[in-house]
Amino acid sequence: MAAELSLRERKKLKAMRHIQRVAVDLFDQHGYDAVSIERIAAEAEVSPSSIYRYFGTKEQLILHDEYDPVAVRALDNELAARDPITALRKVITEMVEVMMSNDDEDLVRRRMSYAVTVPAVRAGMYRQGDEVNADIRALLAKHTGRDPNELEIRVLVAALVAGFLASIEYWHDSGYRESLHEVLDRSLDVMTGLSLEWRRAKAPTG
Repeated sequence: MAAELSLRERKKLKAMRHIQRVAVDLFDQHGYDAVSIERIAAEAEVSPSSIYRYFGTKEQLILHDEYDPVAVRALDNELAARDPITALRKVITEMVEVMMSNDDEDLVRRRMSYAVTVPAVRAGMYRQGDEVNADIRALLAKHTGRDPNELEIRVLVAALVAGFLASIEYWHDSGYRESLHEVLDRSLDVMTGLSLEWRRAKAPTG
């Protein structure tokens, strides 16, 4: 992914990674609610305005994931030839492999702990789920010629997004005893039957 980015973009990404890790370290030491943006900025040696510019909100210091835009583009490509479960499995497998190959698994676990247990961050995670829902519905509509607001597409995507969020919560609640890849793969197995709905949605009615 880095090869596709400009020097400026790579510098920004490096800065965001640094700030996010500093923030999580401070949250671990003092508690999420006790740490201000100003304190994070001072520790990370950046301005508070830089943090707001990069992340927008305190919750996004936990929830921001640099792989999300890449995953959406990859899913768009995969849906051109595959049903949504197969497409998601391929994209998620590749995304998780990249995340863990960067030695980020510990940080991912720590971030997910806040996403599950801190009400403000949890609410932000579910708001993100709504945004992902809209993105995937738009992609399915693009690849089927169907209205993204049709019942079948709404139900299919709602189940996929809810399944992903449930997987994250299970991973945390079970003490991370399985790898994230294993948990997501099992979840997709559960949802495999939804591929039948994709085949029905693929052919426009009328």
